[in-house]
Amino acid sequence: SRLGSSGRRKECSRLSLLWLLRRCRRSAPRDGPTMDPDGRPFAGQRSDVPPVRPRTPSPVRKVLDMSAAPMPARDLDVQIQNIDVIYAEDEEVFRETTIIELLKVGFLRENIHEADNGLGALEHLARLQVEGHVTMPLLVLLDVRMPGMDGRECALQIQELVKKRALRREPFTVCISSIHRQVTIDEGKGNFQVVLPKPINKHFLDEVLDLLRRWWTLGYGRQLSAWKTFDPALLDVIAADCEPVCRLAAVAAFTRAGVCSASVTEADDEDELVDALVAAQDGDPSRPLVVLLGTVAWAPRIRGFVDELKSEQCRRRREPFVVCTSVDSDRIGTTNAVENYHAFMPKTFAQADVNWVLEFCRLWWQTRGDAPANDNDDDSGSESGHSVASVMSDY
Repeated sequence: SRLGSSGRRKECSRLSLLWLLRRCRRSAPRDGPTMDPDGRPFAGQRSDVPPVRPRTPSPVRKVLDMSAAPMPARDLDVQIQNIDVIYAEDEEVFRETTIIELLKVGFLRENIHEADNGLGALEHLARLQVEGHVTMPLLVLLDVRMPGMDGRECALQIQELVKKRALRREPFTVCISSIHRQVTIDEGKGNFQVVLPKPINKHFLDEVLDLLRRWWTLGYGRQLSAWKTFDPALLDVIAADCEPVCRLAAVAAFTRAGVCSASVTEADDEDELVDALVAAQDGDPSRPLVVLLGTVAWAPRIRGFVDELKSEQCRRRREPFVVCTSVDSDRIGTTNAVENYHAFMPKTFAQADVNWVLEFCRLWWQTRGDAPANDNDDDSGSESGHSVASVMSDY
């Protein structure tokens, strides 16, 4: 009664708006809206990426469904003309030039099986378990950037099959890419035995064949990234957000997914975040380090911290997997700031979104060759992106 007619109208409008917002929230799906009224996906959310493939691709299922045949006897007298080659490259020009170089060193054209992405390479791998020269080595050459399935995930899928003892013929996996320096230095060669620049030449292939023979006859090879352990209970987490409620919500969601609460460090300002990152460098390098970042303005500071570690060439550096938990994640996903993050949590996230982020983290962790097992490697020559001799430090 104390309000005038104008005040009563404003109050009624406010109450009506609150009622409408509550109705919208109740009718929205638990995972949050992913489509706008025109049916287009909101940028920065999971629906902004292509439809998700099954985590176990069909070629891998085909291998797993095969009856367990006995392992073929190895012929230690390696003949190049009897080696089967799987080559995945999406650019036809590079594919043709590489095949010419393969023919120069003695490979036969009928033994070279081409694919334009990682799925095609896995199809050939499944078929060649029972076909081809089964007593000879199997060589897999992979580009990194390919549509459908890139070289990193293909190499990871191959190693997952090796870990399950599902392959009669374990392949010798080689990366041929224009980003070979990134794969070698930043990613520690991942799940590749050798990393080569693109285009390759006869000299590179001669050295690869020498390493292939040592791997086949003596069992010398790198410990690949896929063999690292990933378990949510073994994650070290830094939750950084200036909003205590948002920080608590993110921590609670990841704790329900299996993260140990004792492994969580909270930071409510930028300096505390940097201090937590510095302290984490003395932690166990076999445990992935995850940052749940809710304050967007702090992201460049993390990027600068990681770049500084790389410039110092620290062998035991722990690079964090950065997850955006900001309420503005939809908008951030459409800007250049997306480069500061590895994964995004939608504004109204559910437990399924947390599991999705953990799967991304697993793929990231098991495709990076920075495990402590590599600490004993001689790093001489690792900066040379144009010499295969640098891979000798891993043998």
